[in-house]
Amino acid sequence: MAKPSGRPSGRPSKYTDELADLICKRVGTHTWGIAKICNHYSDMPHPDTIREWRLQNEIFSAQYARAKLQQADLLAEDCLDIADDSNKDTCINEAGFEAVDHEHVNRSRLRIDTRKWLASKLLPKQYGDKIQLEQKTEENERLKAELLELRAKLDVQNRKDY
Repeated sequence: MAKPSGRPSGRPSKYTDELADLICKRVGTHTWGIAKICNHYSDMPHPDTIREWRLQNEIFSAQYARAKLQQADLLAEDCLDIADDSNKDTCINEAGFEAVDHEHVNRSRLRIDTRKWLASKLLPKQYGDKIQLEQKTEENERLKAELLELRAKLDVQNRKDY
């Protein structure tokens, strides 16, 4: 079978700025992982190739990181959509009555938890646990007070020595 003219066969494997832009655009506009994106689009390189380019090219690596930050917002929005969708939360049981479909509800919970976790890793200041931040702030304030107290004692001691 002859290959179509003007079109390369197989996945692209040569890095270009245009391809890098396309990769990052798709990463930043999908909630999918890179493997699923590459499988969905035939004009994408293999995921291993993209990972290699990230290691070799600092500019692409930074561009890809920005795309992942955009993806974090999409994941958070996805959580709202999943939580608000109650279409399959109930089903008709064997007795003919409407009942909660626990399997669907649990799957939805898992989908939300997974997206929340990933968003918190991609954008921890925005989607991470705030409790940890508050605890560190309280600890910093306590340490700052101790430091000021020690400095005051040191100043008193230095004045006595003169």
